Amino acid sequence: MKKIYFKQFLLFTITALLPVLSFAQIYQNSFTGASACPTAGNVPVMDANATGTAATRSTMTCTMFANAFNSTTLNNTAAINDNSYIEFSVTAAPGYQLNLTSLSFFRQGSASAPNQLEIRYSTDGFATSTNWGAAPNTTTTPGATTVWDFADFSTALGATITFRIYPYGTQRSDLGAARASTGGTIRLDNIIINGTVSNPMPVKLISFEGAIEENVIALKWSTAWEEQNQGFEIQRSSNAVNFETIGYVDGKSTVKNRSDYSFKDTDVHPGQTYYFRLKQLDLDGSFEFSRIIAVNADPGEDSFIFPNPNTGNFTVSTSGKISGHFKLYNASGAEIPIDTPLSGKTPNSFVISPKGLIRPGIYHLKVISTDNSSTSKPFRVVVE
Repeated sequence: MKKIYFKQFLLFTITALLPVLSFAQIYQNSFTGASACPTAGNVPVMDANATGTAATRSTMTCTMFANAFNSTTLNNTAAINDNSYIEFSVTAAPGYQLNLTSLSFFRQGSASAPNQLEIRYSTDGFATSTNWGAAPNTTTTPGATTVWDFADFSTALGATITFRIYPYGTQRSDLGAARASTGGTIRLDNIIINGTVSNPMPVKLISFEGAIEENVIALKWSTAWEEQNQGFEIQRSSNAVNFETIGYVDGKSTVKNRSDYSFKDTDVHPGQTYYFRLKQLDLDGSFEFSRIIAVNADPGEDSFIFPNPNTGNFTVSTSGKISGHFKLYNASGAEIPIDTPLSGKTPNSFVISPKGLIRPGIYHLKVISTDNSSTSKPFRVVVE
């Protein structure tokens, strides 16, 4: 008769009682096979756009057991031994990224096995790593399922993430008075890495900004990764509606790390507000636009409005720190009620939204200090 233990019933019970922690699995390794060494059935089931490694041991050794990854020669000291662990990895296919949500696995120790665990993951071959630090202790029969619900994150394209499980400790799994033994065993099963594998946008733009520098507008932008990126067209507008291409910067095709770019617009006139966007071009001819940013070409002007003209909603951007208090007036001097300004997408920017409908015309905006006095000249706002 096939040898089994109580974990199947326990896993079913836990699944029924706990909330679902993820909607998909990237990696699942359930050890189904005869009692043997090396461990039989050590073959992970993977997402179609990822590959995974079998579970391996470092300094620990295999001990025969059916339907589980059973290990002995354990670390029975009070401190974690960085060289004593069980390891498994997942690698995203080229052009794909891993979106990770949690790790789960079944654990069960023999009576004399050390009962402490540490769990870590790394995306750089353990040059650096993230540790759980609060992993539950290993128990004896019937064992238990461990779920590490770490903060969700995504890897770079084609990246590898590696997990390591470190059994250690002087306390026995049965909580007996004697010291834990290196000859005890720990069984793992149903190792699952939860999350999804996706094919993201070919270029991850993480910043785009501009500033006036000695009568030249300097644009800077950065990408977190690039996939088949031909380059960037730099486009400019005077009204945030009609754009023209004023330059081009080559991309780096395919890279998995951060890239920084810059461009200088020398054809500027003092006092004019310019609007810029990037048109990112793929090698296959497809493209994508960035968000629009505004830069005022007057180095003496510490605040400006965009878009202007607008339909009643607009953003105030300032190079200095302001209180965020504003008042809006119509051409007759009557105050127009506005909602409390919301912080914009960049520091020191505020979104202005009048309450209710606002008629087309000329309006004036004042930046008000905390003592209720105007701190700058009124800004002319054109509502169409």
